[in-house]
Amino acid sequence: MTALAAAGVWIALLSAVYAIGALAYGLAARKRTWIDSGMNAAVMPAVLLTVSSSILVHALVTHDFSLVYVARNSSLETPLLYRVSGLWGGQAGSLLFWTWMMAVLAAVVVYRHRRADPELMPAAAIVLMAILAFFAFIVAAVESPFRTLPFPPTDGRGLNPLLEDPGMVIHPPLLYLGYVGFAVPFAFALAALATGRLDPEWLAATRRWALLSWAALGAGLLVGGWWAYRTLGWGGYWGWDPVENAALMPWLVATAYVHSAIIQERRGLFAAWNVTLVILTFALAFLGTFLTRSGLVVSVHTFAQSEIGAYFLALLAVLLLGSFGLLAWRWDDLRDPAPLDSLASREGAFLFNNVLFLGFAFAVLVGTLFPILSEAVRGVQIFVGPPYFRQISAPIGIALLVLMGVGVLLPWRRATVRTLVQFRFPLFVTLCTSVAAAVLLRRPGVVLALAAVAFALGATLQEYHRGAKSTVPPRGRFAPDSPTGGVGAYLLGLAHLFVHQRRRYGGYLVHLATLVIVVGVVASHAYVREREVTVRPGESFRVGSYTVTYHGLRRGTAPNATATWGLLEVRGGGRAWTVEPLRLFYPKWNQPVSRPGIRSTLQDDVYAVLAAFEPDGRATLRVWVNPMVRWIWIGGIAFLLGTAVAAWPDRLRAGTRTRWPLQTLRDLEADWRTGKLSQRDYEQTVPQAQRHLLRAAEEERAGASAQKEGG
Repeated sequence: MTALAAAGVWIALLSAVYAIGALAYGLAARKRTWIDSGMNAAVMPAVLLTVSSSILVHALVTHDFSLVYVARNSSLETPLLYRVSGLWGGQAGSLLFWTWMMAVLAAVVVYRHRRADPELMPAAAIVLMAILAFFAFIVAAVESPFRTLPFPPTDGRGLNPLLEDPGMVIHPPLLYLGYVGFAVPFAFALAALATGRLDPEWLAATRRWALLSWAALGAGLLVGGWWAYRTLGWGGYWGWDPVENAALMPWLVATAYVHSAIIQERRGLFAAWNVTLVILTFALAFLGTFLTRSGLVVSVHTFAQSEIGAYFLALLAVLLLGSFGLLAWRWDDLRDPAPLDSLASREGAFLFNNVLFLGFAFAVLVGTLFPILSEAVRGVQIFVGPPYFRQISAPIGIALLVLMGVGVLLPWRRATVRTLVQFRFPLFVTLCTSVAAAVLLRRPGVVLALAAVAFALGATLQEYHRGAKSTVPPRGRFAPDSPTGGVGAYLLGLAHLFVHQRRRYGGYLVHLATLVIVVGVVASHAYVREREVTVRPGESFRVGSYTVTYHGLRRGTAPNATATWGLLEVRGGGRAWTVEPLRLFYPKWNQPVSRPGIRSTLQDDVYAVLAAFEPDGRATLRVWVNPMVRWIWIGGIAFLLGTAVAAWPDRLRAGTRTRWPLQTLRDLEADWRTGKLSQRDYEQTVPQAQRHLLRAAEEERAGASAQKEGG
């Protein structure tokens, strides 16, 4: 079985290499049979790697300690769930898992797009297969999880204790899905550059892939924070650790891309910029992998290091040189057809938004690499730490919140004096919030952040209101003047937005979710209370508005570990709760692990850690009161819901080529109806979109005829 699994990886590598050769020859010689052969070969690695991965999971589940990987990442006492997640718990297994995800994704993309995008798909498949071949080579020749031991042990070491948590069952697959998913827009962008098909067709083809990858990476970041909060026992969820930063940077650049892609689809602007963002997003994903797996940066999240970092660095160099070389070659073809009409427009707001996101990502990159840079220059590593990141993230975050509101309010092409009227309600909400926050909270930074949140919230809610009113039917059962009108008509209008404009109003749901997360982050940082005490059983102490009483210790066992619980009673607001922080000791790892006891409500979390204890029952406790942390997790769920709404397929009866211009026409009408496009700009823009639609329809008919003749 083990030999079969290892052979599967090698054959998958050969299949990917064959697919690259067949597709390249087929494109160069214009031979359809070779292109079809390459496409078929591109699907094979998914089948082969599924078999190999299944064999490794089977070995983990059945305790096959003849495999080095199983002996190091599993034991007889490891629960079934963590034996399965052991697939991505170590270096070699996580690389196999990543390669399998890449292969499955490539197969799905080839299946979905080989007929729908025949001009772009062969070149895009070459890029996908090249990336897959790299990972397959690493798994087959450098970090194989199928190496065997001559004398298998009777029991394994077990999974790293910090990874035995539900958060780590979900967190790595989400991050890998985000990283792997960005390979699709990257591959199509390079295909567009190579083939010269630079219209927004490649954007439309990959829009849903980009959104899902962006959402997966964002969800991975949130789940990672949730895991750190529940597992690491330092009272927080985000420490600006290099591994956290490595995942944050591509997400920030991808966020800029998700916004600027709308400009190219709608106006044909920012074509070169969008290709640049896609390249940077994918390159940063690789850079993060290189940093975390090479051991160059020190991180509490680094559970696997080896010599493979050099391979990732080499591939990163090739990706950057090749991608930007193609971009320079096509630079003249990517020039915008017309200049930006005005910076005081939605396009201008998106441009500033992009600058801020990229500036944020660059500042995080500098802070993450600073220890390496300082060692290269001065011979000693200097760490900048969380204060540096907080100083840059706070002003940029507030500016982004303001732009979130401004971008929603501004119309396309240019603003007029009448546009200012739309700022009245958001500014009124901002004023009321600022006054209340200044009186009650009296902290300038918090007041500023809440004012920005209030402005974005007011602008977003106003847009829902305007959208719902613009879709109220003038006649019928739900007309405003009908007996069942009024509220019914309004709710019908709101529902109409999510049925026919789900991309826009789903995006606004993501904005609202972000505001909820921001409130939780600001409150939990600005008003955290912390205390460390050494107490005897029966003694009490206060933290914030709570009284904590220590009642002693309870000892027991857990899988692979001895366990000691601290028994605490927390009283506050006339109520009492029991909180039991846990301290585990894993003999095979010689590692103690603290698991906090958490009492969580919407108002605050009481977060207790058993830091140490003595034989006489004394215990050293660290207790935090973290306000509104639960808002962050709730906002994360809303973030996923909003992304799902925005990415849900539209019910447009159109072909692949005509879908994008038809959607653009529908968006233009909605913009004009809600005042986001003036009558003059609407009349100027619609004919251009109609010409796109006619050209796309002609190409679609020609393609169908050619296919019919060929078939």
